[in-house]
Amino acid sequence: MKMLLFRLFAARRLLYGAVLMLSLSGCNLLGLNNTPEPTATPTLTPSATATATLTPTATATPTVTPTPSPTFTPSLTLTPTVTLTPSPTFTPSLTPFPTVPPAPPVRIAADSFTRLEIDPQVIANLRQGWLAFINSAAPTTTALPGTPVAVSDRQTLYLAAPDGRQILRVLELPASTGTRIYWSPDGNYIAYFVEGNGLFMLSLQLGISLRLFAIPSLSPRGVLSEPTWSPDSTQFTLALTTAYDVDIFSVGLDVFGVGTGNLLTNISQSGGYDFFPQWSPDGQYLAFVSDRAICPTWEPNAPGSCYTPDAPVPDGGQLYLWERATGEVRRLAEEWLVAPPQWISATEIAFIGGKRGDPLAGTTLYRISINGGAPQAVTPSQTDERVLRMAWSPDGKRVIYQTSGAENTIIMRSADGQELARLDARLSFPRFAFSAAWSPDGQRLALGGSNGQCPFGVLVTNAQLQFITRAERPNPGMCDPRWSADGRFIAYEGVLASTGTGDGRLDVYVANSGGVGARNLTSRLGGQVRLLGWLGGE
Repeated sequence: MKMLLFRLFAARRLLYGAVLMLSLSGCNLLGLNNTPEPTATPTLTPSATATATLTPTATATPTVTPTPSPTFTPSLTLTPTVTLTPSPTFTPSLTPFPTVPPAPPVRIAADSFTRLEIDPQVIANLRQGWLAFINSAAPTTTALPGTPVAVSDRQTLYLAAPDGRQILRVLELPASTGTRIYWSPDGNYIAYFVEGNGLFMLSLQLGISLRLFAIPSLSPRGVLSEPTWSPDSTQFTLALTTAYDVDIFSVGLDVFGVGTGNLLTNISQSGGYDFFPQWSPDGQYLAFVSDRAICPTWEPNAPGSCYTPDAPVPDGGQLYLWERATGEVRRLAEEWLVAPPQWISATEIAFIGGKRGDPLAGTTLYRISINGGAPQAVTPSQTDERVLRMAWSPDGKRVIYQTSGAENTIIMRSADGQELARLDARLSFPRFAFSAAWSPDGQRLALGGSNGQCPFGVLVTNAQLQFITRAERPNPGMCDPRWSADGRFIAYEGVLASTGTGDGRLDVYVANSGGVGARNLTSRLGGQVRLLGWLGGE
């Protein structure tokens, strides 16, 4: 009985051990990472009776498949907004232009005094309505009519009676003077330019010549601007080079000890280019052209300066007016003038407006009152046609001019822009080679070529452009016609063309008011002749 109990006890212990081992193995299966050490096998203590030893079979340890750790997904770290600090803006510094020295101040030279012998007959006939012209041959040279003579390096200024019976020698000058001779309206003074020497003035009454300005040319800084006399012959007005620009100056007769105490006056006084001076018929105003509103200064490196080393000469400007009584200067028109203005009455000015910087652009003819108001267009605004060589009637009511475009046409219009007539298309003058002159009473027109281009003979029309005399054959051709102050004569430069082509020699001709009965006044002088115009006779 005891033996039986012992065996039952031993079997129970074995059963507990097996259960324990299975429990441990289950724990291992539940995720223990370490493999447990083998469990010691219990040794049964034999009883006195030998009993077989029970050796338990080792339980296989299962391979544990590791569970992969979950992948760690990091939270997104917000990137802070970076405020950009702008780099300093590089401001290029303007390289100043090289220093340009200013022109010297304008001063009257009043030197090179010369006493001249003036023919008393010249003085006696200054107001008789004679013609002034220059001849480039020596005074003793004679030639057959139409025969060219070698040109001399000297030229002579002459006065001639319109009937040709008397020709008076006035003054001998260098041939380089050309037509740069400016006779005062009263005939008492002559201003003239000598190449390489300067501008001079001669008093015929005193027989004294002196140098006004030691200047290299009459084109200050390249601007072609003709000098002019005031109607009362007391002021000689011209454009001159100043420090960095061009101003208009007026010279009084005090240089000869006569006048009103006004020796030299700067009329325009601006930092721009001022040029094209034109006196009103009553002498109370001076119209001129200026670029001052566009270019307040031409001084290098000055604020607002238009100067650059390669800047072109202004091709025009706006219309300004100087009042003699007050010295006030005011702008009359904003249009861009491309030619000198022209007075058509004591209170009205005509001008040609174009496009700044484009000499080939179309132009328009305007008129404007000096008493106020906007400019009035006389011709249609053109895109390709240019208005050239305008000539206004004495009363300012009609104008004749040449257009250059697809064709060169001669047109007459009223002052309000109405087209009145056109010249026959067969009478086509070369571009820039047309001139017209109205008779003093405004009833007739003389039409001709210009600058030696004289394609037709004498052409005279009435005020409606209907022909009175029409000599299309140029024998001689007529250029630059001028009416005498009394309206009795037409003077012009003529080119003989007996063989159908001109021989290049110009002579001075005078015809009656109808353009007929022309006389050659200079045929026996030889050399080349240029007409200056009528003197006196009013």
